[in-house]
Amino acid sequence: MASRRRMLLKVIILGDSGVGKTSLMNQYVNRKFSNQYKATIGADFLTKEVLFEDRIFTLQIWDTAGQERFQSLGVAFYRGADCCVLVYDVNVMKSFDNLNNWREEFLIQASPPDPENFPFVVLGNKIDVDGGNSRVVLPILPHYQIKIAKSVSVIIILKDRITNTEGQHKG
Repeated sequence: MASRRRMLLKVIILGDSGVGKTSLMNQYVNRKFSNQYKATIGADFLTKEVLFEDRIFTLQIWDTAGQERFQSLGVAFYRGADCCVLVYDVNVMKSFDNLNNWREEFLIQASPPDPENFPFVVLGNKIDVDGGNSRVVLPILPHYQIKIAKSVSVIIILKDRITNTEGQHKG
């Protein structure tokens, strides 16, 4: 069997406090969900290996604190990121309205070489809360809404990013 090439991709998860960033990461990497809320202090990361087109990609997924007091730590965590996932709670309009602030802050602190083409993924979370009756973000917006509480496998395929970064990383 031929050896597979490996590539590391750094993914940053951003959004307001309480939108479910940690739960998303834990469900995707460990397939575990907890109903207990525990605020992230600073940042944490997990890794997951993904096989795509006969290559192994190690996703280094960074979960960041959503509180403003920790935003100054961003530059240390955001540098070298290959993708940024912006998460909001579909039941809290302010969390959706704040996504542009998170995006701008990320671009300032990460200083990617091509900010206009840097890949962002927007995820609406908590669609299962209150049977969906509390939803305040319009369903006609072109975005993905996900729930993670019932072992729904959250799969983030960075196909375009993987294809475009092949020449930038040596594996």
